[in-house]
Amino acid sequence: MAKLSQAALKKACARHNWGLQWCWNYEKMQASGYAWAMVPVFKELCNSDEEICRNLERHMAFYNTHPGASALVFGADVALEEAGQGGTGDSLKVALMGPLAGIGDTIQAVLVTPPFSIIAAGLAAEGSWASILFSTLPVLALFVLRWPLFNYGYKTGAAVINDVAGAGTVDKLQSAASILGVTVMGGFVPSMIGKKFTVKLGSDLVDEAGNVIQEAKTLQAALDAIFPCLTALIFTGACYYAIKVKKAKPLPVIGVLFVVGFVLGAIGWMA
Repeated sequence: MAKLSQAALKKACARHNWGLQWCWNYEKMQASGYAWAMVPVFKELCNSDEEICRNLERHMAFYNTHPGASALVFGADVALEEAGQGGTGDSLKVALMGPLAGIGDTIQAVLVTPPFSIIAAGLAAEGSWASILFSTLPVLALFVLRWPLFNYGYKTGAAVINDVAGAGTVDKLQSAASILGVTVMGGFVPSMIGKKFTVKLGSDLVDEAGNVIQEAKTLQAALDAIFPCLTALIFTGACYYAIKVKKAKPLPVIGVLFVVGFVLGAIGWMA
């Protein structure tokens, strides 16, 4: 049984991690990139060009999952090809691409990207160069993580399916990531929605010379006395209701908020 060299493993891993989506298409999606990454493997395992072509054709079957999580599948598949169990590797790809897509998308799209993007936006608004780091480093970290995932999949082989699909791991991880992501996002809502109602409830108290002794309480101050950050909660709740319940498109909702904020700001009722 042929043993893959470290050079072949490194080349296959690099091809997968860099080029999995280079030839993405609507027919086979990531299959072209996956097969291309397998070329260094089959060059060492196969005895003829015809055999290489047959195996590459086998890997041109439909394949689509999260690009980062795919490194785990690819590593395990390479180990199975090396062991002469290509059919098991094909089944492994089909079994794991769905669950791993859910895990990868949840971690990147819910847990990592939104919170760090909000932090970066806040720093950018203050003119801080640290915003660049907060917007790029998490993405780079997720990309670099593909290499250890490949190594783990290669060492684990077919047993990796138990780590991913066993004991409800997928559902638990997705739920935990979603809850944490929503919690973090909720904490940023009051700081990002800084609009305040400046409408005064009454008149300022002035002396005989016309100097203001005490300013009248504003609508925002009254709302904050009842429920701090109530304004942000109302705006967020209204947007959620419009999009989730009334099935409104996000762009029209954003447009309405822009118009309302512009008009109230222009007449001095909101700042």
